[in-house]
Amino acid sequence: MAIVQLSIQHLKRFLRAKVQALLLSVFLSLSITAQAVADEITLNLKDADIRALISTVSKFTGKNFIIDPRVKAKVTVVSANTLTPEAVYEVFLSVLQVHGYAAVPTGSVIKIVPEVNAKQGPLPLSGNKDSFPDDELITKIIRLDHVPASQLVPILRPLVPQQGHLAAYNPTNTLIITDHAGNIQRLLKIIAGVDRPD
Repeated sequence: MAIVQLSIQHLKRFLRAKVQALLLSVFLSLSITAQAVADEITLNLKDADIRALISTVSKFTGKNFIIDPRVKAKVTVVSANTLTPEAVYEVFLSVLQVHGYAAVPTGSVIKIVPEVNAKQGPLPLSGNKDSFPDDELITKIIRLDHVPASQLVPILRPLVPQQGHLAAYNPTNTLIITDHAGNIQRLLKIIAGVDRPD
């Protein structure tokens, strides 16, 4: 009889341990799902002040911003799906570009300034393997192998917006372009098609 009671106690302990393990795994999976949901946000703004958007982006992405006093606009953003912090920042850069502003990283802060002044700031210098959001302002130095750089300036100038910069440096046969990363990628494809030995 004592052996049967001992076996029942072992069985109860075993079942209790299994139930606790199952409950723990369910709890952990729910907390991971909750964390994943907490790391996403849906942006839906209608005629909101751009400074409210900057504040929201700062809180969600952990980035610090310094806002030029000339930065003023009412913005509308509609997103159907939740966005990660990286996607929110890309949307934010697009909103800035649409309203004529740009984000210029400077150390641990990002300056929000009118786009016409941004090219004079310390924009990131793009290397061959660097990746930037399409609407981030960057500077790219492109070395040409076959075509004189000065011949490409009049061809490319209409494709660079007025607030961008395009110049040729003849001694090293290079082009210096400051523009949005997405447009620079387009210009690189055009240059690759033109810069040929034939």
